[in-house]
Amino acid sequence: MPSSMTGFGQADAHGYHVEIKSVNHRYKDIRVKMPRDLAAFEMSVRDMVSEAVHRGKVDVTVSRTPSMEAHEKMAVNWDLAKAYYDDLCIMARDFGGEVSFRDILLVPGVLSEGPAQRDDQQPLVREAVHEALVSFSRARENEGRNLARDIVDRAAALTRMTGAMKDLARHMTSVYKDRLHASLSALLAGKTSMIDEVRLEQEVALLADKSDITEELVRLESHLRMLEETINGRGAPIGRQADFILQEINREINTIGSKSQVSALSRLVIDAKTELEKIREQVQNIE
Repeated sequence: MPSSMTGFGQADAHGYHVEIKSVNHRYKDIRVKMPRDLAAFEMSVRDMVSEAVHRGKVDVTVSRTPSMEAHEKMAVNWDLAKAYYDDLCIMARDFGGEVSFRDILLVPGVLSEGPAQRDDQQPLVREAVHEALVSFSRARENEGRNLARDIVDRAAALTRMTGAMKDLARHMTSVYKDRLHASLSALLAGKTSMIDEVRLEQEVALLADKSDITEELVRLESHLRMLEETINGRGAPIGRQADFILQEINREINTIGSKSQVSALSRLVIDAKTELEKIREQVQNIE
């Protein structure tokens, strides 16, 4: 079952809040926004999202929850503080004087806003991202299921229209003959005895050959079956494949329209194009 390119998911875990949202895009475009002190983890987060997404523009935002921000409002660089303290103690011993707590606090880098970057935070960030991805993927799958259902229903409508076109095509020769016979009769002021039936049959056969849509209808039915199989399949992302099939369907419908010599067939072609455009709009949302 296909996934939609549009989705939203979020999660709170280990003091981190993660939001993932996506919209339609021709290619895969992933953007990650997170606190500067966690910038070293950005590539890891990007790789996680990239494995779950094949197409679409995805925005990932990682932030600290209010409780974590309050807990880690100030960060202490303990290694730096201890190094300065040891040096200051040596200086105090050699030159006299005392080392105060204030002396350590005034050293640049000992205190900073926000927590210092710590490698032990990476697994916690990844777990929060994973939980958000689960929510995000579920939303995309649900939307994809709705899209697939609508596309299959519209493809079935196109199949019914194709059947109606086939019914018209079966009677096309007799329609052409009656129309041509009526036109000649009008030109000859009703003197039908002057009509060369052999020549009439030849002209009808020529017109029927030029207007024959049998091959187009066979290919159209085949493309519609392929579309339904693709939408209902369990394979890789199918958005581009479905779009290609729609191009082939559109080509056959256009050819049928160009060959149409009767209004009933022309109306069916217009209806088919309208339904096809609705399918195309839905396929644009599929990954």
